[in-house]
Formats: sequence, structure tokens, C-alpha cells
Amino acid sequence: MAMTINTNVVSINSQRNLSLSGNSLGTTMQRLSSGLRVNSAKDDAAGLAIAERMNAQSKGLAVAARNANDGISLAQTAEGALGKVGDMLQRMRELAVQASNATNSADDRKALQAEVSQLTAEIDRVAKTSSFNGKNLLDGSFAGGVFQVGAGAGDNITVGGITNAKAEALGKSDFATVDLGKADGTVKGIAAKDIKATAVQPDLTKNESGIKIQVGGGSAVDIGALEAASSGDERLGQVVAAINAKTADTGVTAFLSKNSDDTYRLEVMSNAMKADGTAAEKVTITGLNTLLTDDAAAGSDGAKAAFTSTVTVAATSETGINKLSVETQAGAWKALETIDSAIDQVNSARANLGALQTRFEKAIENIDIQNENISAARGRIVDADFATETANLSRAQILQQAGTAMVAQANQLPQGVLSLLQ
Repeated sequence: MAMTINTNVVSINSQRNLSLSGNSLGTTMQRLSSGLRVNSAKDDAAGLAIAERMNAQSKGLAVAARNANDGISLAQTAEGALGKVGDMLQRMRELAVQASNATNSADDRKALQAEVSQLTAEIDRVAKTSSFNGKNLLDGSFAGGVFQVGAGAGDNITVGGITNAKAEALGKSDFATVDLGKADGTVKGIAAKDIKATAVQPDLTKNESGIKIQVGGGSAVDIGALEAASSGDERLGQVVAAINAKTADTGVTAFLSKNSDDTYRLEVMSNAMKADGTAAEKVTITGLNTLLTDDAAAGSDGAKAAFTSTVTVAATSETGINKLSVETQAGAWKALETIDSAIDQVNSARANLGALQTRFEKAIENIDIQNENISAARGRIVDADFATETANLSRAQILQQAGTAMVAQANQLPQGVLSLLQ
């Protein structure tokens, strides 16, 4: 090695190595103090780009989980309100069952009707005021919504409209009012007619009644034999009792009540209903002509004509529970049908809301798993390994100390030239 004083190559080399060890020591100390392997793009440009995409996805998933929790809260709010509506409907049904009993007086039924009306009003109030974050849920205005439950566009859960629980819509059904122009015919809903007992054939001996009831396309059900009757009044009672004896099979119920003018009101109702309260099947009744008419009275009794002309069925739309009346036995029976339909609506809506809550909960569980895995992957890219970094710190510190010493030694080398000048 040449002995020079202008260029100290050994010192320059030592200084370069000292600078490198100093940079390494600084990087290691930065990683240990921040806990991150990647503190800037220069540390790992590709890794930083991947980690930032993962970070955006992770933060999006965290917000999606909150969105799903909001969906659960909305469903819980609606389901809770419907639960109270269901409780009130159950009480209304109890009152309707009580009002259906023949032992009730007119005053009794008025008292029962008063409570029914109050419960109806409260159901209507609950439906109109139940809301979540300013959105009404049960008044028919909530048409559904889309809940973002993922980090990307289109990753969502769509919720349909919630049932309209207002009194005018809850339990709404379609019935048909039938004018018993003829006893034989088709019934959907309720049929009623005033008749006189003098028009009824009482002198039939014990025999098959000939009355058959058919629901939809099913088999006709024969109501069976009747005992001999001594009067038209008795015969009417027998017919009503025979029809009602088969209610479990046919879904048809008959009611007989006496009017103030000594006529009787015969009401025939069908409860062959769908779950939503609409009439599902037509009910055909045959054989009443022969049993309830007296040929000798033909043309002489106005009520006789009630069983000789053609049945006319006119469909009418009935409103919901807001028009319930239990002030008559027949009205109480009809109220039962409407309330049962309303209860089915509420139960179905609550089941859907419960299923929706479960779906949101599962979505949150999936979000949590995704977020966990993405966070772990991002951590493997950007987080500092302290075992590695502490080893690097020790190495860099030793190199720094050694480098400093070597620079000092290298700077002393030009002093050797002076010995040549002596």
C-alpha cells in the first residue's frame, strides 16, 4: 500500500462502512420504536401497496359490521313492536271467544266491544309510531332497504317491506256476502237471510237430511240424518245443529237468531280461509231447498221465495280489525276469523324479522372472520419482527462502535509518513 497523505483510502472505506452501519442502526431503531417493518414506501414499495389495499378492506369491513348491527337493531325494533301487537290481538281474540257465547246479553257484548275498540286503537297507534332512526316501520311506508354488509360495492343484504300493522290493513280479508235467494248455492265468507218458520218443512220423518257441503273441489260432506220435527222452529234448529256438527270437516258454521218480528235470521259462514284471511275455497251447500221449504206454502208466504230463487254471490272487500264488532254472536265469529288472520300476519312478519336478525348475525360473524384474516395478512407484511430487529440492533451497534474505532485508526495512518522524513 502506497504511503500517501492526500488520499487516505482506508479512512474513506471505514467512514463508508460506519455510515452504512449507522443507517442500519437508524432503520432498526425506527422499526423497534414504531413496531412497523414498513414505515415508508422506500422500506417495501410493493408491500406497502398491498398492505394499504388490505387496510382499506379491513376498515370497510369494520363499518360493514356496524351497518349489520344497525340492521339487527331495526329488525329488533319492528319485531318488538309486533310482539306487543300480537299480545293485544291475543287479548282481542279472548274477547271475541267470550262474545261468541250465547249466554252474553247485549250489554255484555257492548262492554266487550268497548275493550276491543280500545285495543284496536292502541294497535293502530303502535303501528303508526313505531320507527327506527326516523323511519316508520309498521305503517306500510317502509318498502324495504339495502344494507351494505361488505367492504365492496354490491356486497349487501336486501330487506323487503315489513307488514302493514295499521288496524285498517291488519287482518284484512275478502269475504262474499250472499243473498240466500236460494238455499242451495255457493258461499264464500258469510251468507244471511231472514225467514219465517211457517215456510219450513217440519213434517219430515227421521231420515237422511240430504244436505251436503262441499269445499272447493273436495268431496261433499253429508250432514247426516235428522230427527222428525214437530214444528218449523224445531226443524230450523235441527238444520243449524247438523251443519255445525260438521264444522270441523267443512269449515262452515250456521247461526240462527230470532228477530223482533217473529222471523228467524239464518246465517251461514265459511272459514275456509287462506293464511292472509282471503277466502281460499268456495263452499257449495245443496239440499236445503227440499228440507226447508213447504210446497203448500208456495206463493203464499214471502219467506218461501227466499229459498226458491238463485243465489247471488257478490264479492266485497272487508277492512281489517278496525271494523271488528263483537256485539252479535255472528259478528264475534267473524271477528275471530279476522283476528286469526291478523295473528297469522303478525306471526309471519315476526318470523321473517327473526330470520333477518339471524342472517345479519351470521353476516357479522363472516365479516369478523374476514377482517381477522385480512388483518393477519397485513400484519405479516408491515409489522416488525422484534426477534429479528433486536438481533439487527445488536449487530448494528457493534458495527457502529467498531466502525468508529476503525475510522480513528485509519486517520492515524498518514502519521507514518513522518518517520520517512527523519
